[in-house]
Amino acid sequence: MKTKDESFGRLLVAVFSIIALTVCIYAVFYNFIYQSINVFVEDTAIIEYGSSNDDVEQFFDKVQGDVVSIKNKVDVHSLGTQEVVVVVAKGAVIKEIPIEIEVRDTVAPIISLVSDTLTVKQGNDLNLLSNVISVIDNVDGEISYVDEALENGAYYTIVSDFNCNVVGDYEVRVLASDSNNNISGVNFTVTVLENEDSTKIVNMAYSLLGSPYILGANGPFAFDCSGFVQYLYSQIGFDLSRGSSTQLYDGKTVSYDDILPGDIISWGYNDDFATHSSLYVGDGKMIHAANNNDGVILSEVLFWENSSSTHIISVRRIR
Repeated sequence: MKTKDESFGRLLVAVFSIIALTVCIYAVFYNFIYQSINVFVEDTAIIEYGSSNDDVEQFFDKVQGDVVSIKNKVDVHSLGTQEVVVVVAKGAVIKEIPIEIEVRDTVAPIISLVSDTLTVKQGNDLNLLSNVISVIDNVDGEISYVDEALENGAYYTIVSDFNCNVVGDYEVRVLASDSNNNISGVNFTVTVLENEDSTKIVNMAYSLLGSPYILGANGPFAFDCSGFVQYLYSQIGFDLSRGSSTQLYDGKTVSYDDILPGDIISWGYNDDFATHSSLYVGDGKMIHAANNNDGVILSEVLFWENSSSTHIISVRRIR
């Protein structure tokens, strides 16, 4: 005959067995549900740097469960891969799923120009950089100019065969790169026009061939060398100094390789003092008030250099 204690003990064992079985069944069921919760993300889960749309759900291909919340909001101003945690639930079962989102910069610098077309008179300087208002990048901010393109890094440069001494149209390309190697470029056109002042002064010089040389004279019927040059420029509105020694410093210096019609050639026995002035008229020729015997004549530049015992000490551009 069983005692009451034995019966109670067996009852407890049965109760605990049922509880244990229930817990096991629940654990198996919970794990099954837990494992079935998932988030499938696009292969290219990328947010543009600085984007106003930082919603990571846009990259979900499929969600098995209900999205409850998303932890660790994406910092759109920090480049690189970031981990966010998606909280997903099925009923009472909740799972936190880490996913990776990349913040990437794919936007090239924005180049702003003053104008798409520029014109300049032949022989006049033009700073191509003056046509660039700004080069701005969304990550690097304002980008600085460099003389030549770099292999990497943030910069902008100008590429062109522009030559202010040669009449024609020139394409100028502004090329920019940011620190993430996004590259942009814009073009503008520079047209070099024939310089009307040069044409006028050269034609006037030819019209005065044969005029007499008189020391101290500066026109309109007789000239000395510096007076001849001063007179020509005065007729197109330029105020030159009177003597050859001072005309050496009028205008700006240019190389003889870049000489243009209308430029002044300063001659001397040494490099420090000019003794003669002439007007270059093109094709290796110059017009000048040479001396008492010849007056105003047309000469080959090289011939004068070889025959006069003087040499070119400067080429001056006035306009």
